[in-house]
This record gives sequence, C-alpha cells and structure tokens, in this order.
Amino acid sequence: MALRPDEFCDHAVAAADDERRLPLARMTGWEISPFDPDGLRVAPLRPPVLPEPARHGEDPSDCDTCRGRDEGIWFNERWRLIRVPRVGVRWCS
Repeated sequence: MALRPDEFCDHAVAAADDERRLPLARMTGWEISPFDPDGLRVAPLRPPVLPEPARHGEDPSDCDTCRGRDEGIWFNERWRLIRVPRVGVRWCS
C-alpha cells in the first residue's frame, strides 16, 4: 500500500540524522564514484507541501514543448525526443 505524503515524510525523517539529513548513498564510497565523500552532504529534508504546486508543463496548454508536436530530433505519432536548451534532451509523449 502506498504511503500518504505525511507518512512518507515521517518515514524519511526517521532515517535521517539530527539535522534531518539522510545518509549518503553507498555509491559515494565506491572506488569509481565521481564524488569525494569528504564534505559531501545531503540537503536537509523539508516537510511536504500539500497540495503540491503545479509543475511547469503539466497542463499541455501552457507547455511550449507540447505545442511543438511536429518538431524534434526524432519523433513518431506517439513519442518525441527534443533538445532542451542548456539542459540536454527529453522524451515527450
């Protein structure tokens, strides 16, 4: 059964330290990790905001990406691969 946002937050906080920081992922200690674990810290947990604010592009009518249905690096009738300036690429359905 899925957790409610407040239950999930409580679960995460229980695993955090006194500053509400979760432990670093195990991969930060791997020999091939691109991170130096000394000084690397996880941001403190913040409580959930309910209801969540709308995400940009969630409504297709104000999404620039959705309006360009016939543009992209690759696309078919269902999917599209586009370039996102200064970010990389993104799949759109």
